[in-house]
Amino acid sequence: MTSQLRVLQAFLLLFVSFLANAQLKEDCYPNCNHRSIAGAQGANYYQNNKMNGYDLKYLKLDVTVQPLSRFVSGNCTYNAFVKAPLDTFVMEFKQTMTLDSVYVNNTKRTFTRSSDHVYIPVNAAAGSTLRVTYFYNGTASSSALFSGTVTATGLQFTASLSEAYQAREWFPAKQLLTDKIDSCDLWFTTNSLYKVGSNGVLKQVVDLGSNKQYRWATRYPINYYLPCFSVANYMEYSNYAKPVMLPNDSILNLHYIVNNTSYFTTNKANIDKTPRFVEKFSELYGLYPFYKEKYGHIQASIGGGMEHQTMSTMENFGTSLIAHELAHQWWGDAVTCATWNDIWINEGFASYGEYLTMQYLPALSTTTAAAKMDAVHTSVMSATGGSVYVPQVDAYNESRIFSGRLSYDKGSAIIHNLRFEMQSDTLFFRTLRTFQQTYKDTFATGDNFRQVAEQVSGRSYADFFDQWYYGQGYPTYSVLFGKQGNDSLTITLSQTSSMPTVTPFFKGLVELKIRSAQGDTTIVVNNSVNNQQYTFLYKKTPSGLEVDPNNWIINKVGSIVTSITNLSAAQAGIRMYPNPTNGQINVSLPATGFKYIRMLDLMGRTIVSYTLPAGTTLFKSNLHVPPGIYLLQVNGTKGNVVERVLVQ
Repeated sequence: MTSQLRVLQAFLLLFVSFLANAQLKEDCYPNCNHRSIAGAQGANYYQNNKMNGYDLKYLKLDVTVQPLSRFVSGNCTYNAFVKAPLDTFVMEFKQTMTLDSVYVNNTKRTFTRSSDHVYIPVNAAAGSTLRVTYFYNGTASSSALFSGTVTATGLQFTASLSEAYQAREWFPAKQLLTDKIDSCDLWFTTNSLYKVGSNGVLKQVVDLGSNKQYRWATRYPINYYLPCFSVANYMEYSNYAKPVMLPNDSILNLHYIVNNTSYFTTNKANIDKTPRFVEKFSELYGLYPFYKEKYGHIQASIGGGMEHQTMSTMENFGTSLIAHELAHQWWGDAVTCATWNDIWINEGFASYGEYLTMQYLPALSTTTAAAKMDAVHTSVMSATGGSVYVPQVDAYNESRIFSGRLSYDKGSAIIHNLRFEMQSDTLFFRTLRTFQQTYKDTFATGDNFRQVAEQVSGRSYADFFDQWYYGQGYPTYSVLFGKQGNDSLTITLSQTSSMPTVTPFFKGLVELKIRSAQGDTTIVVNNSVNNQQYTFLYKKTPSGLEVDPNNWIINKVGSIVTSITNLSAAQAGIRMYPNPTNGQINVSLPATGFKYIRMLDLMGRTIVSYTLPAGTTLFKSNLHVPPGIYLLQVNGTKGNVVERVLVQ
């Protein structure tokens, strides 16, 4: 490669990186803090398949860290269960970090490195256990460790952030979501002036003179990107959550906050919301999944929040940020997405947690639930396409994985829509709790959630997920409505899709509010076909109609028109006979002006519909319906006719 080509390559990589980060800033949700693997790097991201040959049982980190520095030194030990005969133990570790030595079962071993992997020759039989220790040091990348000073508060910090692919940049890691580590000891040595926060329980602080070692331990399964630390000039503050499921116990909420009295005083009221949120989510989702250890926060300037298991890292203590990162403990930490394609399991559910705190704890919120969902829908519809499911082509593109519009906002909006589809909060929250218990401490896909929802509710959500999870776009609804005589109302509901080549039609329930000086009436219709017509018993005088008044569905509204002229059969020149009938029906009608014939039951549900060829003056059909009273409807440009028909 010539020197000129090297310069060009470097420029192109820098340009691709710039574009990736520019996209991140545009699309990333306000709570998001994830960095991107730049262009070609992401497309070529490599993970050796031999990592599938073992299961991680235990992790011990014993490293030295300091504020204002990304330098890490120490050792990392794993206990691994060998699932199949293994000739090489493979672990990911960034080439830029120095690896001094490795030990397998306490014996020093040779190793090689390439493609940000470490390869250790072994001869391990299936069913055996390996204890592998890495001694290393180096300056981690700024994508993995954040470090600096916050002038306004005096915070001096260094903090880790490993999601999605940055764990290997500061310690050897197996970056596969389907292998949770069963147990961890996390030891961090630092200057005695500082504190280190991490996962689980603080077992011991060892005085080493000018240094101290903070020994944290967690005995819950944890995914590779969630072991964490943040070291800074902290003060410590605690409060306690008391969920009703723990009548004789409480959950420690531990907070490491910059040692600044003024800052603490300003933020204490928000921090004190944490126990209430823990209690409410425990009611809605099931008991806080790590209740035997703690929940809490460590403060660091990372550009948002990160849901580190049992101790979220926080840029600030905004109410929504506290709710979002806490909700992740159920969605993302206890139940983790099985692949980054299904990041909805993490971010969609955590984002909906924000909405639920606004709905159920309005006194603690800074905005209303209605305003929140309206803003979410506006965000989703700022562009026409995009699926919640992350396509495989973007599986390593963190800008796409953590898209604020799709993974967070649309992800939370379709959960809200599913809640409406169930027409029962009892079923909806039972679904969440069942899903949580079924997949707790493991991982799940969007399809796994669909299966649980179907099991709990007893109905299929295949169309729903095809449209809203895998599909793209949203509907724009238009309505024609008008009175038919004195006691019925006819509504024709049509829709257009913003992405008709991907998702041409959105099936599902739609709420309609019919306004009237005599009192508003809200109905729910099942929109299964386009231009669907509904006729209801309705004796009021309608003054208007509103589509989706409670914002259950991502949608826009087109035209709402009251131009349907409701005619009697005689006025329209239409005759329906015989009536009563044994099933055969004849409809004579003018050659122009009428196009559709529908048979409805008395609840307004369409039983059968026909489109008339141009020029039709006589329509014949055998209705094939059980005996009873039905509505036969004829409509078109001239108006709308509805007659009762008795089938004997």
